Amino acid sequence: MPPHVIKYLYKSGKYLSCIYIQFKQQGENNNMAGIKDVAKLAGVGVGTVSRVLNKSGYVSQPVIERVNQAMKELKYTPNFSARSLKTQKTNLIGLFVPTIYHPFFCAIAQQLESLLDKEGYKLMLVCSQDSVEKENSVISLVAQNRMDGAVFFTHQKHDDISPEYPIVTMDRHLGEHIPCITSDNYKSSYSAVEYLISRGCKKVGYLGGRPGVESEVTYRVKAYLDVMHSRGMEERALFEEVAHGDEKSYAQKYFDMYGDVDGILVSGDLLALSYYTTAVNAGRKVPEDLKIISYDGVLFDWQPKPTFTSVKQNLEELAKAIVEQLVNKINGRPFEQKIIIPSSFVLGETT
Repeated sequence: MPPHVIKYLYKSGKYLSCIYIQFKQQGENNNMAGIKDVAKLAGVGVGTVSRVLNKSGYVSQPVIERVNQAMKELKYTPNFSARSLKTQKTNLIGLFVPTIYHPFFCAIAQQLESLLDKEGYKLMLVCSQDSVEKENSVISLVAQNRMDGAVFFTHQKHDDISPEYPIVTMDRHLGEHIPCITSDNYKSSYSAVEYLISRGCKKVGYLGGRPGVESEVTYRVKAYLDVMHSRGMEERALFEEVAHGDEKSYAQKYFDMYGDVDGILVSGDLLALSYYTTAVNAGRKVPEDLKIISYDGVLFDWQPKPTFTSVKQNLEELAKAIVEQLVNKINGRPFEQKIIIPSSFVLGETT
């Protein structure tokens, strides 16, 4: 019989993410190859095959290739259920994101999946913008050691998460014993607003969503307000809670409130694109009489034109820091409480 496939669907609005777990039904074929057969064909010991499977301990690259080739020839399928019982590890990591219909979350998820795979982990994607119950159900898997760890990008409140859980966050705070990885939100936003002023903007605005939990993202609007105060300029900011997917209406709300801005920092690429479209449709000319800077800098793969001037977060370094601190926490090693990854400033057609 072929391996069974279980499909878990996690619904977020009309978008679905899936994780497929293949497993071998015990006893369905007594003639299937075992680890001893792989070791014999590869000319190595069973312990060496185990190290290759678990990616633990040193094994030379030629030996790894021989073991992999032997498994391929024998059509050997490791019994991951038995291994997890023995090692008390599932090699499964949960990634909590508000939605997958967003360029930033797609891009960072791809980086994390690649890095975690090299560490021997599989990624389980959970889209949970409007469901704290969904997040709690997966957090319980961490508590029950049915998942080795988790990465949080979402905005739901969790006041009772144990500091012992192997969890790492991006931007948000979950407690002093849970690592937080973030970009230089304040410094890069401050520089972006100053750049707009240096380009001649007199009515500078800010548009961004307010997180529902304590988050480093709030330093973006703080930087904007500090620049306005230091220069004695009028504030034109909109900073309210807004769900992912409501960018168009939120951008329209800001335009109706502050239609006279001549420069703006927008927190998030999709929101920046929505504001750009709203302004252009209303007759504003970008960048002649309206200059726009977006925070994130991952929009190009989704919307190549126009190219946005952006505060570009370093996704590769952010993902590396997340994985490194998560693996440290899983293995009981020392970890850093907070890591700030510098962003870069990329000029585009919107300024």
